[in-house]
Amino acid sequence: MPYYERDGITIFHADAREMLPGIEDDSVDLVLTDPPYGHGQNNHGDLAHKWEAALGLVSRGIAAEGDARPIANDDRETANALVRWLFAESRRILKPGCCCCCCGGGGGPDPQFARWSMWMDEALGFKQAVVWDKGGLGLGWHYRRNYELVLVGQKPGAPCKWYGGSATANVVRMHGIKPGADDHPTPKPVALMAWFIRLHSAIGDLVLDPFAGGGSTLAAAKLMRRKAVGIEIDERWCEMAARRVDREQACMDFACVGPMEQQELSWRGG
Repeated sequence: MPYYERDGITIFHADAREMLPGIEDDSVDLVLTDPPYGHGQNNHGDLAHKWEAALGLVSRGIAAEGDARPIANDDRETANALVRWLFAESRRILKPGCCCCCCGGGGGPDPQFARWSMWMDEALGFKQAVVWDKGGLGLGWHYRRNYELVLVGQKPGAPCKWYGGSATANVVRMHGIKPGADDHPTPKPVALMAWFIRLHSAIGDLVLDPFAGGGSTLAAAKLMRRKAVGIEIDERWCEMAARRVDREQACMDFACVGPMEQQELSWRGG
């Protein structure tokens, strides 16, 4: 039973490991997702949780310390097993030539992106590592974290489903989101997800996000006139995703996506 279903966007409050086996082979046009990174207790006593205090904002009375918002399945062993399983399932459910775009963190000290890249290549076929340059200075101390990688794998059997021409770089520059007290702890910009949706799908195609979080992929799919299925294990993020999709449906604020995405919508009757 869907948690939310409206105008081509469906959200399931469920474990992706229970839902994906029911998806038909060769039926999905794009898998676009941000799985748990396996950082362990992410946003539950770590620097991401304590950043207000670490920057001295709490002691100066500028900000209150945020509540813990641990991410389900974020221990290293479980997260790595999830991602390896996701790549194998993506090979089954994607149409030939279609892609899985998986956010994968960046930098160190744990070379997670390297492991994930190898697993993607074994299960699906590694195509590219796209650098998301978030600007500013992120968390950390030595080599503070300014970027994340989005790993792109392509299912063999047909030419890549690609709408980016020959002038699309493998670096995308847009500011990250510093989550508020009530936000998902690791939100991705709607504009970032819309960028990948434009490159790897057409209007009316089906986009799948097995780890939907606060719904950035689903909101981007709605704006870009795609169908989408999101699966999220934590009900509070299902609720947030549903509100976000309804908000995008109501206002259709194209200003939150980039100029090329706006141009596509103009060309195709958006």
